[in-house]
This record gives sequence, C-alpha cells and structure tokens, in this order.
Amino acid sequence: MDYDRRMNDPAAPRIGLDVTQAVKRRGRGIARYIRQVLPAAPGDGLARDLFIRGHRWFRRGLIADLSPALRRRWMPNPSRLAARDVDLFHSFGNHLPRQARCPLSFTVHDVRALDEPAGYEGKERLVRNIERAAGIVCLTDYGRNRLFHHFPELDDTEVAVIGHGVDHDRFHPLPESRCREAARAHGLERPFALQLGSWFPHKNLELSLAAWARSRARREGVDLVFVGGGAPNDYLARLGELGRQDDEPGRIHWIENVSHERLPALIGAAACLLQPSRYEGFALPLLEAMACGIPGVVSDASCLPEVSAGLWPVAGVDDVDAFAAGIDCMVLDPQARDAAITGGLRYAAGFTWERSAQAHDDFYRRVLAQGGNR
Repeated sequence: MDYDRRMNDPAAPRIGLDVTQAVKRRGRGIARYIRQVLPAAPGDGLARDLFIRGHRWFRRGLIADLSPALRRRWMPNPSRLAARDVDLFHSFGNHLPRQARCPLSFTVHDVRALDEPAGYEGKERLVRNIERAAGIVCLTDYGRNRLFHHFPELDDTEVAVIGHGVDHDRFHPLPESRCREAARAHGLERPFALQLGSWFPHKNLELSLAAWARSRARREGVDLVFVGGGAPNDYLARLGELGRQDDEPGRIHWIENVSHERLPALIGAAACLLQPSRYEGFALPLLEAMACGIPGVVSDASCLPEVSAGLWPVAGVDDVDAFAAGIDCMVLDPQARDAAITGGLRYAAGFTWERSAQAHDDFYRRVLAQGGNR
C-alpha cells in the first residue's frame, strides 16, 4: 500500500489535526513544529485530516506544500468541531473546540501562563483545555512536572513527553569558508558569541550583555551578536542603553532578519551560543547549535538544564559572573570547548523529527485505546 493510501485509509482511525497556526507566510515556533512533524509522520494505520479554523481557511494555499496528500477541512466555527468521522482531534497549539463528538488532545508548549500568570496571557484557555483534554503532549519532563504541579488530578489523562527534532539536513557542521561568508554578509568580521530568538524580556538579553561585558572573551576580541527581533519599544530602548555602556562602539550587533538558508552557517560561525532565558518551552536553537558543532552557555531556568543535558555550563538567570565564566570556558578553554562540541554533536543526533512524529503516533494510539475517558 503506498504512502498516500495509508495516510487516507478509510478503515484506519481518523485523526483530526489542527494546523491553523502553520497557515502563515513566515512561520516560527508552532508553525515550524507543524511543518516539521507532519511530513515525518510514518503513516502506518492512522488516517489524518488537516483542519483549519475560521478565516485562515481562505489562506490555506500557504500550506499547499504541507503533506499535500492529506485532506484539508474547514472549521468555520473554531469553537465547534462538527465532523462526525473523526476519532481523535489533536491541536498542535493551545486551541481546542468547546464542542466536539470525539476525544480531544493538544500540545502544551509551555506552562508559563500557569507559572507566571501575572505577566502572561492565555491562562484561562490553557486551564479550560487541560480540564477537557483526554491527552496532552508536553515537550520536556520539566513541562510535564510543572503541569502535574498545577493539576495533580491528571492521573487519568494520557500525558506524554515528546521533544522536538532537529532538521539535520540543515543543521550540521559546515565548511569554515561558508560560515565566514555568512558572518561577513552581516558585517561580522571578528569572532562572536550569539544569542538567537525573539528580543522579549523573558529571553533575558540583559544577562548576555552584562556577562559579555565582564568576560575575558570580550577583552580578547569576541563580539556579541543578537539575532531575532520583535522587542517592545521600551524594552529595546533599555537594551540599547545597556549596550551603549560598552566603551567600544561596534562590538554589539543587532540583526533582525537572517534568511532561512543562511542561518545554519551563521550559527556555525559563532564562537558559542548564549541561552540566558528566564523561561523556555523547549529551546530548539540550543540543539540546532549542538548539531552545527557549536558549544554554549545556558541559564538554570525552566527546561534549559534538561535540554542541555549537562553538556554546557549553567548559570543563574541573574548571575553575571557565572555566565561570564561560562562564556570564557566555552570560547577560550580548548579542552572544555572540544568536550562540549563532541558531546553536543552526539546528543543532538538523537533528536530527529521522524522520532518525534513516531512518538506522536504512539500517543494518538494510547489516547484512542483509553477511549478518550477523563
């Protein structure tokens, strides 16, 4: 039986998958997760339909290339799943219909709305979904443990830990010449430490700025680069003020747009990756850097010690000296650097989207086997 027929086998249990958050021109986060895990699905014994909520249906052409053999279905009313032939409905994001004829499951990307409700929106929706879901996917053991901390009564719910994968076709060690070319295309001539991701307060860019300013690596010619963007104006002004305290203008670089094609080479050009966040759901750039053969430093917040697996130095979210020492260790200590690179390459190799997709299939089957009971 060929792949297209297996994925649409009328006798197989039918899984409805909410892919609405992938319907966009430039997808990060959840959109990227959907675009990676769906094509990697093994397709054995499960049929899949892709559901699109509300007005996004009229832009469905943006995902015409996403598993094109699978049927697209419209949910004109996002709060109601009218389909009668779906055995399980899974949302890859924090959106579940309030009315449905089948069990529901969804992916919890983080529980920040529960841990930090004063500074994060979405708590009510997340709580409502948790209370109604027959199955929940968490990205890390940390996330699962925090979920049970807030909802100890989830014992009768299928809660699985399924990590993301790494696109190893893109993220792998590249020739030094290609990495240098990518760096120079962005005006980077000196060695640099790199922080990837949005410029939001919880990403704790302040720690990177302060630790780099105090590091020996800076004094020996290593610059600091931030790739991302999207900072609120007041936060961006505060970061700019912190950056201006450096006595050598031009040593801190802010880059908002790096092409999909150039990003792996830019990562490969970095001396090390900095991940000082106060909260993360998974921190995939950490594994992508490992797969590129780059070491790094992480904070001790949320899942970062778990995802870095003890391979990189860990520092408190406000510990400037410890984070600076971590930078110096990964940039200037050849033995420690080589150990981090070797261990990171081996560790990241175990994270694939095929493995993640198979784990999703196993999860769907367990929820179906339980009958969707809560």
